[in-house]
Amino acid sequence: MNDFSAYVGGRIRLYRQMKQYTIATLADMIHKSKSTLSKYENGEITLDIVTLLEIARALDIGVQQLVDYPPESEKKKREGFFPERQIFVYFYDGRRGKIVRNLLETGTDSTATFYNDVPDLSHPEECRNLYFGTVDYYDTITNFSLDSQSNRIERLTLCAANPFDRGEQVLGMLSGLSRYPMLPVSIKCVLSPKPLPENAEMREKLILSPKDIKLIRSLNMFAVEQRG
Repeated sequence: MNDFSAYVGGRIRLYRQMKQYTIATLADMIHKSKSTLSKYENGEITLDIVTLLEIARALDIGVQQLVDYPPESEKKKREGFFPERQIFVYFYDGRRGKIVRNLLETGTDSTATFYNDVPDLSHPEECRNLYFGTVDYYDTITNFSLDSQSNRIERLTLCAANPFDRGEQVLGMLSGLSRYPMLPVSIKCVLSPKPLPENAEMREKLILSPKDIKLIRSLNMFAVEQRG
């Protein structure tokens, strides 16, 4: 088994589970046996490009979503933003009264995967919702544009100012469509190159402060200011 085959196999499993397909269902769709598909997912067989395309079509995703594997040279190349491939994102959901833990993974060719509401960071595939899209790096700002993999009307944008110190956390704004209720929303969030404690101090950073409310009233728009 090589690392690339294992990675692609894991991506196939991730999107299959998000579509709520069994191994038998997907195997039938691509005219393969269950054991063959299982070997694909475990990285035991290197896929040819035609089979890879058939799997992507069956899952209704782009081929790049299965092969966005970062080479070693790419892992430290994200100018102006966190150099790590994994970015930890937190926001506070007032409807549920809890801090929501999320994981962003950046891949090659400016791709990004967003695991929303992750119970266990060691198993991000068990997330509540999955999004895939692109990331654009600029001198002062980094933008993510992400599409839901289960509901095509859902799209997220995540915008954050680049950190002065690439090891520090920054505030950002996450915008998209709320499911309950079905309304456009924007949420303050914290992005970090490492996991953060989900405590009262974190909650205080994430909830709208009196200063945030004052800024909203002054500008008639939701804005996030970086501050200590």
